[in-house]
Amino acid sequence: MPRTAPIGFALAFLMGALSWFSALACGPAEVRACTDFVDVLRACTDRNAKASSGGEDEDYGPCEAVAPECVAFFECAAEQPCDDELGYFTISIDSCESPEGTRCL
Repeated sequence: MPRTAPIGFALAFLMGALSWFSALACGPAEVRACTDFVDVLRACTDRNAKASSGGEDEDYGPCEAVAPECVAFFECAAEQPCDDELGYFTISIDSCESPEGTRCL
């Protein structure tokens, strides 16, 4: 009987982890698109002298409250090149249009 407790705990942990990963993979399209853009932007800005961080508030996710209308905007933004603008690597999103009446960033 004492051996079943560790096995049960391990199975519960594994199922929870799988659920978390599937939620990430199957989340709303706007969250996935936003997350992809944030990853591309961070990879770009990490080329600067100081690597970017997750922000001051590590519990805050920039893609937590994204409007569904922003999918195309974030897909466009993630495809933009990482350029050195005035000595600072960044991604220009000027060519990507936000949906009318919706703020994506």
